[in-house]
Amino acid sequence: MKILLATVFPLPGGGIWTFVSNLKQSLNAYGHHVDILSCTKHNSQVELLGTGKVIDFIHDRKSISDHLLRNCPGLEKNAGVYHAEMNRYLFEQAITKLDLEYYDIIHAQDVIAATALSRVKPPHTPLVTSVHGYLSGAIFHQMKSTNARLDDNQIWNTFLVNYYKKIEQIGYVASDYIHTSSMWMRKIIENDFRINPSKIVTFNYGMDIAGFGPIKDKSMRTNKRIILSVSRLVYLKGLEHLIHALSLLEKDDDSWECWIFGEGEMENHLKNMVRNFELGEKVIFWGTTKNLKNILQRAEMLVLPSLQENQPFAVIEAQLLGVPVIVSNAGGLPEMVENGKGGFVVDKGNSHALYNKINLLLNDKSLRDQMSHLSLNHARNKWNLNKTRKNTLELYTSSLMKKKGSK
Repeated sequence: MKILLATVFPLPGGGIWTFVSNLKQSLNAYGHHVDILSCTKHNSQVELLGTGKVIDFIHDRKSISDHLLRNCPGLEKNAGVYHAEMNRYLFEQAITKLDLEYYDIIHAQDVIAATALSRVKPPHTPLVTSVHGYLSGAIFHQMKSTNARLDDNQIWNTFLVNYYKKIEQIGYVASDYIHTSSMWMRKIIENDFRINPSKIVTFNYGMDIAGFGPIKDKSMRTNKRIILSVSRLVYLKGLEHLIHALSLLEKDDDSWECWIFGEGEMENHLKNMVRNFELGEKVIFWGTTKNLKNILQRAEMLVLPSLQENQPFAVIEAQLLGVPVIVSNAGGLPEMVENGKGGFVVDKGNSHALYNKINLLLNDKSLRDQMSHLSLNHARNKWNLNKTRKNTLELYTSSLMKKKGSK
């Protein structure tokens, strides 16, 4: 089969990149041809990665802006929706210049790409969408962090959140099949967006297990025990609660460091929290990394206190390396961790509960060793790339049959 994996988000980087790069590698090994389509970092081009095919859409900005403002007068007053619509139409315009007839399957990696592709792809080509996160929920949390005067119900009813809910609805309806990795995301699509359950297929992500070996990162030696967190530095990742928990931990034990990897709009705020709690150099912000496996093997635990989350690959990689994980009970996280076996699940937003589990795990080596063993065994079965490939190919086959049956 000839397959196009497509997203509006820039690649490489992030969880989508981990998913599509692993899937491409696995499908290629079985004789399928896979292209990966994404926007570039500054959202001025669309690129078929590794092929040299780049489409510059900066010249279309004025005509699309004129079209939007002509058909939606006053839209520019809502900057969030205006820019989102601009970017969606620019992506859509760019992909019309690709030979989409070439592909047997188009596999979108987000609902925005699915919405755009559904409008320009050949009618006979199936559209499958993998949903890696709850888009309008993420926008809700983004607004919540900057609109303290609004209650939750008011935020959910804003124009911006409802715009993204509509985009999600269109993307789900337009897809022949929808893939989710978590039952949490599946239930949202079924219940909140009223999508027929027969269109939704749920199966786990997969990783190349052979790629996880005993590699040690010699460049980051420390005598401290490492508490690791890997996430974007944004409100919905709950890092404020981690720093609060560390302030409690510091009163009991100072033989640790917390390494935080990631970038985002809350970086200065989080650094100010560290200073205000007088944590000094105990919390280190490293920026981004391309060597997560090496860094994980220096850590005693991985902590993700998210307020909303689907199923982050950082947890999968930690488990495949036998690193115990502490996560919140947000979204799809509880489906990843066997509470009390390979790690702990705590209530989201509860800094004291987070502190208690970090403290327990940090100071009980036998518990860490036990959880490491259980986590590794759990992960090798759950996050198997061969199973992901098999399930994905079955999804593609069902999509092709569905299209043939509709003729």
